[in-house]
Amino acid sequence: MSTPRVFGREISQNVRRKPNMSLSERNIAIGMWKAGCTMVEVADACGRSKSTISRLIKKATTTGTTEDKPRSGRPQILSRHARKLVYRAVRKNPKITYAELQKVAQVHPPNGTPSEPPSRSTLYRVLRKTGLLHVRCKKRPKLTLQRARKRLRFCKEYLHFAWRRRTLKFTDECSIQKGSSHNTEWCFRYNDEKWKPRMLTEVTTGGKPAQMVWAAIWLDERGYPRRSDLIIMQRDPDAPRGGYSAQSYIQALQQGLLPHWRPSQRFMHDNARIHTAQVVANFIANHEIQPIE
Repeated sequence: MSTPRVFGREISQNVRRKPNMSLSERNIAIGMWKAGCTMVEVADACGRSKSTISRLIKKATTTGTTEDKPRSGRPQILSRHARKLVYRAVRKNPKITYAELQKVAQVHPPNGTPSEPPSRSTLYRVLRKTGLLHVRCKKRPKLTLQRARKRLRFCKEYLHFAWRRRTLKFTDECSIQKGSSHNTEWCFRYNDEKWKPRMLTEVTTGGKPAQMVWAAIWLDERGYPRRSDLIIMQRDPDAPRGGYSAQSYIQALQQGLLPHWRPSQRFMHDNARIHTAQVVANFIANHEIQPIE
């Protein structure tokens, strides 16, 4: 039990209020009081003040229970109608901003000034209760419907490819450039809607790349993932703008692919212009490299 206050002593400002008594502690205190213990004895045994035990006994004798009544809590800031409007606006436009949502939830009475717009945290809590998340949009390449169908057809064709019986080496380039060519988009969505078209950000490549690198990945005969060295591609001085050409790609294949290439393996690259050039096709044929379509 805490030290009782004494007249004239300075009151410490570091005293913390004790938590409410648990239901088992209350029942023990009431049981001791009914067994004949005084309030002081019950307070000393429970580590509480006499006034706390007195209020507990009065509550038990008046209501017949030691449980707390349900508390009303803080009243909701948004009305039921306003919460519906916010939810409908989010489902109609998942990429809506908080500033626009505040205008949707603001009340405009016919005779009077409009109410204060709700805060961002209020809107977040209201939508969070419905299961909606406010997250960054997933990114995907910008594709036309025709190209998307071709990609789907390709995936279905190689869905049951015998990876452990025949090695297929995937190769591609990546451009490294400073800064970002697009702004980050956010959306309100459920957890299972991350790949729906309305929740995505379509990314287009733009700008002159600062540097391009090349690499290959594959699974070996035992099913372990392997990768080639990272090849720094060289610019072609004979190119119209001094960029990367088919000759740059051939140099990358010579450095990164040929040292570990085997005749029984398969090869894959995309349909970039430097990949479909005739000199690249001749190089692949001369080295007995078998590409897939």
